[in-house]
Amino acid sequence: MSVLVGTASWTDKTLIDCGRFYPAGCKTPEARLRYYASIFPLVEVDSSYYAIPLPATAQQWAARTPEHFVFNVKAFRLFTGHLTETKVLHKDLQQALGAGRKFYDKDVPEEIHAELWKRFAEALEPLRRAGKLGLVHFQFPPRLRCSREALSQVEQCVARMPQHTL
Repeated sequence: MSVLVGTASWTDKTLIDCGRFYPAGCKTPEARLRYYASIFPLVEVDSSYYAIPLPATAQQWAARTPEHFVFNVKAFRLFTGHLTETKVLHKDLQQALGAGRKFYDKDVPEEIHAELWKRFAEALEPLRRAGKLGLVHFQFPPRLRCSREALSQVEQCVARMPQHTL
């Protein structure tokens, strides 16, 4: 069994602001990811919690890292019951839900919910194809307590991502 060690994000503000990790000329996200991946074999993608990345972005991550580098990806916040804003969604979904809104997963019509899950899986596909997708993390809110409802929510996440390790 091997143990991989990494941090939550190569662009974490505290990691950048401390001035002790990245070399002085390492200023772009691309340069930071390349440098980070030369030190650690694993990273947790935290930005995917805030907005679903584009597949092209994940393709760039895969291309900028060594062959055996692993990305654990945090699931989009809507999927775990966190408050979400339409401004973080793709433009077509912003329009469908109404710009400027804040909402929870229970407030989203099933067809849009299904589309969001589809787009999230599509965003992970370049990492999966490159053999660099590790786990998908689901960060549930502290208010989630052990109950049938909570178990149902977790089971729904598992059912929506049958080809991934959660």
